[in-house]
Amino acid sequence: MSEDQNLVVSVPQLKAGGGKAAIRILLEMAAQLTPLTAAMSVLYGYTHPSQFQQDLEKFHFDVAAKLSEQEAKLKALSEFLTKKSTVGDVAVELAIWMLRENSSGRADPIGFDRVVASFVEIPRGDLEEAAAELKAHSYASISPPMFRIRPTSELFLAFDKAATGHDTEGDAIRIASLWLDNEELRSVFRLSDLLGWPPRRLNPALSALRDVFPDGRWSKEIHPTLETTSVVITADERYRLRKIVKNQRLS
Repeated sequence: MSEDQNLVVSVPQLKAGGGKAAIRILLEMAAQLTPLTAAMSVLYGYTHPSQFQQDLEKFHFDVAAKLSEQEAKLKALSEFLTKKSTVGDVAVELAIWMLRENSSGRADPIGFDRVVASFVEIPRGDLEEAAAELKAHSYASISPPMFRIRPTSELFLAFDKAATGHDTEGDAIRIASLWLDNEELRSVFRLSDLLGWPPRRLNPALSALRDVFPDGRWSKEIHPTLETTSVVITADERYRLRKIVKNQRLS
């Protein structure tokens, strides 16, 4: 812009009293060297009061929504950390290592010599104590005398999200919902085809629902990759599954 050109600001036509307020803002801008954009942003509230109010309400709504979303995330994180905080650091390392080594999603045994070889920086005695700690919290079973260690369904539920990213509880809730909605999916073969999950993800979710079914309604057929092959759902099981889906948690 050349020096002989003037910046002309036309004061918008405002409602009663608005013109004086706008002029006051411009005078304050000149007196205090307030940037033009800042002054115009204040003018926006006078020239477009209804739109400004809508934007303000939307802003408040968005902030409230974000806070609610953040609160939910913090609650989930708190619950997750609470589960982990019940055991010591070495036990947590052992738990996550066991799950990352597991390729089937089932209670495959791990020789304790293999554990020792994988944690060369930790004394065997500390590892044995960590294994005993996991056992005390029902996260593992041990064949004495500290020969083999196996993960339990509770270990997958508590730590698999940290170890592999699989949300075992969320997966189990989804399966419960599918079993309620579609009787054909009570064949685990059809369920597996629909979900497309590998056994490493599917089996822990199935195991998490085992307590819903009494003996005779959970197939004991031995399968090379699947935890079970089918389930029978009566009114008792429907009630328990529906409660799980409604509450969005297993217990």
